[in-house]
Amino acid sequence: MAIMPSKKMKFKLNIVVLGFLIVGFFILVGRIIYISCFAEVDGIKYGVKAYNQQLSADSVAANRGTIYDRNMVPLAQSATVWTVSLAPNQIKSSDDSEKIARKLNEILGVEYEKILEKCNSKTKYEIVKKKVEKPETDKILDFVKDNNISGIHMVEDTKRYYPMGNMAAQTIGFVGGDNQGLLGVELSYNKELSGVSGKVTGVQNAKGGPMPYDYEYYYPSQDGNSLVLSLDSTLQHYCEKALDEVLKIRRPANRCLAMMTNVNTGEILALAIKPDFNLNNPFILPPKEQFPAIEGKSEVDARTAVWTNKAVSETYEPGSVFKVVTGSAALEEGTMTLNNTFDCNGSCTVDDTTFHCWRRNGGHGHENFTQAFINSCNPAFIKIGASMGPKVFFRYFSMYGMTERTKIDLPGETDSIYVKEKDLTPVSFASECFGQTEAITVMQMMTAFNAVINGGYMHTPHVVNQVVDSNGNILKTIGSDTKRQVISETTSNTMREVLENVVKGIDGRGTNASIPGYRIVGKSGTGQKLQYKRQTGIDTYVSSFVGALPADRPQYSLLILIDTPTDGTYYGGSIASPVFAKIMAEAAQYLGIPPEYSKEELEHLSVVVPACEGLSVDDAKGKLAKCNFKNVEVIGNGSAVLNQTPKTGSNVSRATKVVLYTDNTEKQSVNVPNVIGLSQAEANNVLANSGLNLSIENSGVQSQKARAVSQSPAEGTSVTRGTVVSVSFLTNDETG
Repeated sequence: MAIMPSKKMKFKLNIVVLGFLIVGFFILVGRIIYISCFAEVDGIKYGVKAYNQQLSADSVAANRGTIYDRNMVPLAQSATVWTVSLAPNQIKSSDDSEKIARKLNEILGVEYEKILEKCNSKTKYEIVKKKVEKPETDKILDFVKDNNISGIHMVEDTKRYYPMGNMAAQTIGFVGGDNQGLLGVELSYNKELSGVSGKVTGVQNAKGGPMPYDYEYYYPSQDGNSLVLSLDSTLQHYCEKALDEVLKIRRPANRCLAMMTNVNTGEILALAIKPDFNLNNPFILPPKEQFPAIEGKSEVDARTAVWTNKAVSETYEPGSVFKVVTGSAALEEGTMTLNNTFDCNGSCTVDDTTFHCWRRNGGHGHENFTQAFINSCNPAFIKIGASMGPKVFFRYFSMYGMTERTKIDLPGETDSIYVKEKDLTPVSFASECFGQTEAITVMQMMTAFNAVINGGYMHTPHVVNQVVDSNGNILKTIGSDTKRQVISETTSNTMREVLENVVKGIDGRGTNASIPGYRIVGKSGTGQKLQYKRQTGIDTYVSSFVGALPADRPQYSLLILIDTPTDGTYYGGSIASPVFAKIMAEAAQYLGIPPEYSKEELEHLSVVVPACEGLSVDDAKGKLAKCNFKNVEVIGNGSAVLNQTPKTGSNVSRATKVVLYTDNTEKQSVNVPNVIGLSQAEANNVLANSGLNLSIENSGVQSQKARAVSQSPAEGTSVTRGTVVSVSFLTNDETG
């Protein structure tokens, strides 16, 4: 039987409970007073916690600065987009959740189930999609307004656009999801471009719902600064267009490159690397047939290989291009003059190692200093290096920047690989003298070449000319930075004469690098990839050419590199030189450098066929004579010209026969003969005998060694008599 408490016991129990309550109350009040008045740190801490619980804040991304080329053509720019998010605790009902999920699925393409799951989440904030553009956000706002929906929020953000797509991809770079630079100048100038984010703050109630707008504050973002690059988008286009052809014809296993610079300032005017990628979709890789070296690589490694800037982050064996360093050093030291001579029998033995000249059978025989350059004779350059000795050679090797980074304003510049002075053996020293043992960057080689021809001055290369604010005010100008003078003006002048003769060729009638009307200095290179051969036993090569114009006062230089061509031809003089000539011919015209033609060049210079149709025969002949067309044939008995061949506007040589038709006499058709492998004189005779005209694509090559390598129309094509057949001639230049 349970014992019931008495009234006295109940009273005592109530007194005890009340006592505990009173004590607890005073302890709580005392703690509050202590925190508020005496414990300053704790007071601030708890105050901040309370403030944060009441405050809602959204970051407003700053617009990233624009990247322009040197002519203020936008290459990268930002536009306003929005981040669409949900506040689940503000959604009124499950019906609203379903409406929101259906509509956002329709507008944004995000899965219905995922959106519904976010709507029913216990969190206060769920991101639905980032980088949403204005047309979609307008539809969402209309939906919210029409259906009185709460819980959907949109915060301003920015999205990076690249109007030129693939142009200068590895140089410009791109940004990540949070607008941080990940590559190229987007990375190296990230601080200048980023700006300062803004913020939207408001007050929320105990349930996490928004308070009236009177409590909302907007702190505007500060846009990033813009960059004006040294790149010229037109020159960049010329380079990229030519490299696209290189990919098709030479099929390089490990990419190709073209870089144009201002010889006297270090400005990079164009830097093209192919294959490349679209900066708006950088994770999409080029076809593997364009870049065989990525075959078998993981997706991450393949992307890294494509994104890597080949000019600064990879090294290569320069081959005979490097001879400009060895030759200029010997001239500067006085251990060699233009009068020194050499005897090449095809090889040269140092200790127990035999070095071969590219012309193994018989060599080049007796040759002087300039001829050694023209012939790109390895045995001669071993002797040129030996005249200085390893100590002096290494001093110039270092002064030309081969032991240090160029400090270009691009990320990821790598170190060169070379044998240090104290470790040079007679064999490694001999090999370095003609560009084989060392592995350097393209940027180092270009910087050194510019110094050889510009008076000896080493300049720090750069791709950014100016930093400007959002109002266009110039905050920083990056000008020419001269590191040191390596050789004298006199030696540089001598080297320009030598290198101009290299481009003219052994017979003085032009090589594959020649451009009608322009004096060019340059040197080809064919570097054997020795490390790869040691690993695989397979011979592979890097083909290159570097040159500049005008020869007497160089302003613009261009380096072409084709890494591991797989079409069967690999000598730099054969495959890199023609690319140089093609790009530089277009560039010279664009840059306003006037040509100065020799008498022989004028004879082979192409001219435009004028319009003769509708004119009398006598007037047509007179018009053609004024244009220096002396070979004219009239077919028919009419008094006026009805048709003509070649057509109006055709580019042809002055020796072209123009056929004028004066009645409806049926035009005679002929089949195009094959001229591949013939000299210019032979090709002209064969075509003339078929009643056809010859147009030489690369008329700077007048050497008797030049042979036809392509023709259009192709052999066997049926064409009208008098049609122009365009033929490209190249020398089989195995130098380098």
